[in-house]
Amino acid sequence: MRWCATGHEGALEALIARLGATAWPQAPEGFEHVTPPRPMRVVLRGPLEGSRGHARVIVKWSRPDTLADHVSRHVRGGKGVREGQVLRALKAAGVRVPEVLAYADEGEDVVVTHFVDGLMPLPPADEAPAGLLEDVAVLLALAHAAGLRHADLHAGNLALSGELPLLVDLGSARMGKPISDGERARVLAALAHGLLDGARRTQCLRALIAYMRQVHGGDGRTEARALARDVESELRLVRRRFRRGRDRRATRTGKHFELIATGSGLTGIRNRDTTDASWLDRAASWLETQAEDAQPLKADGRIQRLGPLVLKYYDGVAPGRLPRPVRAFRMAYALRNRGIPAPVPHLAVTDEHGAGVLASAYIDASNLHDLIATGRYAALPAAERRSLLEHIGRTLRLMHDAEVTHRDLKAPNLLVTEAGDIVLVDLDGARVRRGAVRWARRARDLMRLDASLDLPERDRTRILTAYHRVLPAPPEPLDAFATHVAELSRRKRGPSGEAR
Repeated sequence: MRWCATGHEGALEALIARLGATAWPQAPEGFEHVTPPRPMRVVLRGPLEGSRGHARVIVKWSRPDTLADHVSRHVRGGKGVREGQVLRALKAAGVRVPEVLAYADEGEDVVVTHFVDGLMPLPPADEAPAGLLEDVAVLLALAHAAGLRHADLHAGNLALSGELPLLVDLGSARMGKPISDGERARVLAALAHGLLDGARRTQCLRALIAYMRQVHGGDGRTEARALARDVESELRLVRRRFRRGRDRRATRTGKHFELIATGSGLTGIRNRDTTDASWLDRAASWLETQAEDAQPLKADGRIQRLGPLVLKYYDGVAPGRLPRPVRAFRMAYALRNRGIPAPVPHLAVTDEHGAGVLASAYIDASNLHDLIATGRYAALPAAERRSLLEHIGRTLRLMHDAEVTHRDLKAPNLLVTEAGDIVLVDLDGARVRRGAVRWARRARDLMRLDASLDLPERDRTRILTAYHRVLPAPPEPLDAFATHVAELSRRKRGPSGEAR
């Protein structure tokens, strides 16, 4: 199939001929890469010579990479044709998108659009002006009314042209019937996941009101409030699927991770982004004999610092069980996927018995127990102490809301950085749950931390207050929740009442 705006026919023929004579994925003379080439697509910028006014254009040039790509092109046509048709349909519906000049899948698979000068990426949602989020909501409401379907619409698919948002990348989109009221919550949950990460609840509600005002007219507030709970419920499912998909990356060889298996019996996994293949030899030597220049971080020597690394040694496991270093590696990555501060996992290796070592990034920070025991916590100004306690409460609420529990949540396992950030370490007791964490389970985790803190009750209560204030509100009032945790903590402390 081929389509071209009037006056650009000859220029399209010439461009297709030039691309056909150019070695993939190089750029023809006069063009430059806009983004790094990918196996299935390159994005180029340059002049459309022979067109009216020698227009500056963006060219998306695609080629099938996998068997599925070849089948899709044979059945559905080229990617350039599909994206070009979507852009034309949206433009006709009044949606802000780049103007399409041509598309074709006869010979080369291309879509050509006008180059929009001065495009800027969207700011993070929590830093965006309220008016911008509402403009984005209105833009997407128009697109949905026109029938846009997009399985992966995120901030990278939009840009700012002047002060208004513009849809710029619709390679995986299609057009269909307008979004119905029955599917709206699911569609909006996917949008919230891709566009509103980190946004405040008030920002999300304003954006939803602007969207519903565009869809149904009127004030939009009543419709938005009626829909908000369904969107939040769907959003939890969307985030759960996304996180589990990301977690699976650390179980196989791919772009970011590499499974290790050597003839000498070593197995494990390494982080390609932070290590190179030469680390395997170093890891093998760590298993044979502990590094002479390593500094023990615990009396038993099982946790050591080696320059920028922390090495943690594990015993073997029963046959058929996942080695503990590999499990800890995956857990650290899973926590980071959920925005929970944890050390970067570099490498995990084990021998044939499952005994091994985990190498993680060293974080120059004191743990909460040492901060209190050495008197440095007490020496902090009152405002800094309050801020630290509140930050602990919010971090633990983030952990639980991300469906993670920790049965060994105690003061030595929380690092406090100079900037006041809280980092979870020693993740052997952490678990990713298959659903929302029940409040009884949350109380038990908080009890373990409460029982390990040698602090006045007022300070420990401040942590619980910060935890409780995060929305959505817990099912029981703060007083009842704090009393419940305090009672569990008293049982944990025992008759002596000392922190442990």
